[in-house]
Amino acid sequence: MGVTLEGQRKESVWVSMRRQRARRALVKKIMIRPKKNLEASRRPCRAIHKRVKTLKELVPNTKSSEGLDGLFRQTADYILALEMKVRVMQTIVQVLTETDCM
Repeated sequence: MGVTLEGQRKESVWVSMRRQRARRALVKKIMIRPKKNLEASRRPCRAIHKRVKTLKELVPNTKSSEGLDGLFRQTADYILALEMKVRVMQTIVQVLTETDCM
């Protein structure tokens, strides 16, 4: 039985050493943040600004003073107006094709 107890002790020492290494690595990741990660976190912000700028170019009569909320509201209104124009044109086409056939 002495052999199994000794083997178990050695195994528990190795397991505890692995756990300690894993803890140290985790602490390093948490405590030490490289500067590259800070730069990478700014990229989505730049991408969002680029997309907002593109949206402002697409939607006519946008007011920059209203902020994002106003821009989204204007975009929604513009989309609804475009949908209405499409419906009106579809109705005109239907009416014109029905009268030509008779």
